[in-house]
Amino acid sequence: MTIPFSPRRRLLVAGTLGTTAAFTLGLATPPAFGAPEGKLTWGLSLSLTSSFFDPGETPGTGAPLLLQYAMHDAIMRPVAGKASDLSLAESMKASADGLVYEFKLRPNLKFQNGDPLTSEDAKFSFERYRGANAKAMKERVASVETPDARTLRIRLKKPWPDFLTFYGTTATGAAWVLPKKYLEAVGDEGFKKAPIGAGPYRLESFQPGSEFILVASEHYWRKVPSVKTLDFKVIPDATTRLAAMKRGEIDIAYGIQGDLVAEARKTPGLTVKTSRIPVTNFIVFGSMYDKASPWSDARVRLAANLALDRKAINEAVYLGLARESESIVPHVMSGYWAPPGGGYGYDPERARKLLAEAGYARGFDGGILWSDATEFMAEAVQASLAEVGIRMQMRQVERAAFLKQIGEKKLTGLIFTGSGAPGNAATRLEQFVRSTGTLSYIRDDELDKAIDAQGNELDAAKRKAMLDQIQKTLYDKVMFLPVMEFAFPVVIGPRVGYDGVNGIPADPYTAPYEDMTIKAGR
Repeated sequence: MTIPFSPRRRLLVAGTLGTTAAFTLGLATPPAFGAPEGKLTWGLSLSLTSSFFDPGETPGTGAPLLLQYAMHDAIMRPVAGKASDLSLAESMKASADGLVYEFKLRPNLKFQNGDPLTSEDAKFSFERYRGANAKAMKERVASVETPDARTLRIRLKKPWPDFLTFYGTTATGAAWVLPKKYLEAVGDEGFKKAPIGAGPYRLESFQPGSEFILVASEHYWRKVPSVKTLDFKVIPDATTRLAAMKRGEIDIAYGIQGDLVAEARKTPGLTVKTSRIPVTNFIVFGSMYDKASPWSDARVRLAANLALDRKAINEAVYLGLARESESIVPHVMSGYWAPPGGGYGYDPERARKLLAEAGYARGFDGGILWSDATEFMAEAVQASLAEVGIRMQMRQVERAAFLKQIGEKKLTGLIFTGSGAPGNAATRLEQFVRSTGTLSYIRDDELDKAIDAQGNELDAAKRKAMLDQIQKTLYDKVMFLPVMEFAFPVVIGPRVGYDGVNGIPADPYTAPYEDMTIKAGR
């Protein structure tokens, strides 16, 4: 089949994987450097919003990390070279029975306004957290205690093998620490207008949907950043972004795909790198439980999977650099189950036969195909489905509004989404399969019970078998339409010294920001 090409390109989320072990010693504090100097400028495809300032409301996608890694810090999180480690905490002790985790904060921590950061702020942030996987985490926690200003103690109701995966990665935002005193004074909306964090950079100015400017904070514990100013400019059109790179107007560009990657590679002074990220794109069947909808028929959902020419999409969008997907769980993520025979495959003739068996020999109108406004692959999916007679109306929505609509669970038809949320297979199932998951459109009591059971199983082999069975059920019942584990090219300009690509494992963006540099004389 022929995949249509478009100037729109994809910028999605980041992720990481795996469960971390207990720590008794965190990161060593590197020596401070001289005063920050200079400015680096980014060209972005997605529209940044002030909602990204608040880790307490993280939607479970990686997009907000673009700002959060600069403005905020956490008790523990993905850090330079490690999928999870201590950050604001200098040490952690876990009880032998697996019920208590005690974190000791570093001395003399401060927020960007100079206020001291204490364990009370960490407790407040945990209890306030209401973003992705909040319910799954909080329902297992018995109490959060602060014996003193530097000690945070979390007690579980019973041993939970995934506690550090949920708390110590960005599978949730529960470990990010926000200033209690300031937030209570200004409120949630006031915080989004003038956020204060504990990260290496503070907000200087922003124009929603257009530009965000951050400046180095003098209060960051780890080190003094090398670069003084970070300027994030929203340039929706990929061709325009690349042209700005060539003119030297921006230093780093995301969301450059397809033929433009090849063009960037040929441009003197520009370097193309690829972030190593376990991000999956997939279709959610928004009308699967509507008995009047064709999407309630598993034969129709299977036909849609068989109609999808994933290889052609990969070649058109990523020059073949991505991986065709058969699961909502990335193949490198702990707990992944591999479908038999490589998955559904591409078989448009069988797709047509299945549609005929279901009573749609002439095809049918499948409703709306929803997607992020910067999404190119959705167009390719639409074209694949049309070739077997499934006609979809494209509806593309600005990213922040799109995530909000998914979370409200009111969309029907097909929903092109994805996830780079870190963690493991269990965290992905919590978010997209459990009926109470923040981004789940599935309503299945048996799957809910199975997810509960694996979360309480301490035997690793038994738990893996349980996770395998859940994923097999999703596959057999055709409850998703997987598309791609995509490649994430980053175009780097000649002024950039250390660019931070893959600096934090599974993060698509350039990080840690405080480590980035500008070449001498640039």
